[in-house]
Amino acid sequence: MSPLRALLAPVALALLTSEAFAGAGWGYNADSLLADLRRWKRNPEVRVDSIGASVQGRPIWMVSITDGSDSLRPAEGRTVRKRRVTVHARTHPVEVQASHVAREMIRFLLDTSEVSRLLRRDFIFNIIPQYNPDGVELGNERTNANGVDIESNWDKLNPEPEVLSLRNLFKRFMSGPVPVEVALNLHSDQYNGKRFFFYHLEGGTSWIYTELEKNFISGVQSHFPGGIQNWNFITSWGAATGVRYPEGYWWTNHRESVMALTYEDDNSAMAGAFDTTGRALVLGAGEYLRTHALSVAHGTGRGAGVMATRQGVQIAPSPTDGRWEVVNLQGRRLTSGVVDAQGGVIPWSDLMPGSVRLLVVTRQGCAPQTLLLPALAR
Repeated sequence: MSPLRALLAPVALALLTSEAFAGAGWGYNADSLLADLRRWKRNPEVRVDSIGASVQGRPIWMVSITDGSDSLRPAEGRTVRKRRVTVHARTHPVEVQASHVAREMIRFLLDTSEVSRLLRRDFIFNIIPQYNPDGVELGNERTNANGVDIESNWDKLNPEPEVLSLRNLFKRFMSGPVPVEVALNLHSDQYNGKRFFFYHLEGGTSWIYTELEKNFISGVQSHFPGGIQNWNFITSWGAATGVRYPEGYWWTNHRESVMALTYEDDNSAMAGAFDTTGRALVLGAGEYLRTHALSVAHGTGRGAGVMATRQGVQIAPSPTDGRWEVVNLQGRRLTSGVVDAQGGVIPWSDLMPGSVRLLVVTRQGCAPQTLLLPALAR
């Protein structure tokens, strides 16, 4: 082989491999998903629905997993309502590893083990393994049938059909009796060859949310030691919220009440351990929700008047005086104080450092405002 041909051979092989994968849905296409759906839906604790249609009319399939116990009533071993976790994967068709991770999450949840049974008892998991079916079938790398990257289409007045379908699903869940509390967006990174979460900085979220992110990420890591990078491996939103992304939608509308994160799996020749990754994500989400408060109506942002800062909780001025109190997750008052019409800052030292708890601010003629406080020692 000539030196030139030897130099070009790896390039030609890469192009051939790329074309071959593109023609087969990058390795996991609609037929692959349909075969899995047929198998999963035989399980009585699985429901398969379409949340809407893509540009070319393909269904966007969702796999919902939970047991048959009433979501709002206590069950044997469960004293509170169920909690909801949503997962969507494969926004970018080339990132086939995201589908594999979602697939393994489903497999783990359907396991016959006691751990999986308890997860189905306590939670509702809604998993979309292939969010961009047109892009997968067309062999697009990052776009849908209209040539649009739907990952960054969430701030549009008239978004793409895939985005509109998922956004409407989220709205329906959030207006219902079991709102979303963890929302995972699965991708696979083609540049770093690592597994990690995008960690959103305080500039685009809040200090309290950054602490909750660390808690969530470390919980997932604990089930995959050495497999997932630390929380600060990749950071974003240093100056403002990324409103064009799904996590920007969650933050803008629901703030600390929804832990919304993008997870990036390895996208390289060394990619693997999807079963370990899927298990870690499921267990991490479950443990996070079991140790954190139920969804609360946060009085933060857009002039609502209650916001966590590094100095303490800032209370905005108001025409009326009021009171604040810190309660534990069972509703027992831990400490309280007065809020005057001038507002001010309640220092962290006054807020009973310790386990996760809630700050409730009440004023005459106003709805109570509630803020989740992190489990920090200060």
